[in-house]
Amino acid sequence: MAKLILLSDLIENDILLNKIVDIFEGKKPSIAYIPSCSDPDRKYFKTTAEFYNKIGIENVDYKDLDEEYDETVISNIFEYNAIHLSGGNTFYFLHLMRKRGFIDSLRTYVRNGGVLIGVSAGSLLMTSTIELAGYGEDGDLNCVGLEDMKALGLVDFEFLPHWDGSENTEKSISHYAKAKNTTVYLCRDGDALIVTNTKIEFIGDIRVIN
Repeated sequence: MAKLILLSDLIENDILLNKIVDIFEGKKPSIAYIPSCSDPDRKYFKTTAEFYNKIGIENVDYKDLDEEYDETVISNIFEYNAIHLSGGNTFYFLHLMRKRGFIDSLRTYVRNGGVLIGVSAGSLLMTSTIELAGYGEDGDLNCVGLEDMKALGLVDFEFLPHWDGSENTEKSISHYAKAKNTTVYLCRDGDALIVTNTKIEFIGDIRVIN
């Protein structure tokens, strides 16, 4: 059973927090945190751990695929109840996933019932392509010269985080969606998509463009 949570940003939202608790059916889950790049001071990791701590989830562990990569530390990652994919540069994150051979493993993890939680870049990785990662003035830079944008392909839509609510963005993405024959979900910070198998639940003001 696929259980995916796609977030735009890590902002507290009581409805979202309650939904996360519900997904774990009242159990005390373990969560493996994968950063998009090394976080030596654990600045972003600490923020994420505190987010989960507030709903009683205390077992959150840092798992680095970048400069601190250690196979012995990573070896048990798929034994965790959930895996959290952080925000950051989406192009570099996908590059790391491929470098460490994690693409197929993550797909299998989700098929076997593992929960995948993504924030911004982490959410984009769940879709079929990360093309929209570079969208707009504040889009990610393709710092690794990535040519193949194919991602995990766990859902049949694309995702645009940090939507500013503007009509201009809607019109621009509408042109993109029609040209690509795809569906794009626009997500504001603080909002989320929850995917359970083929069911998609909106938390907040999600806009569907196709």
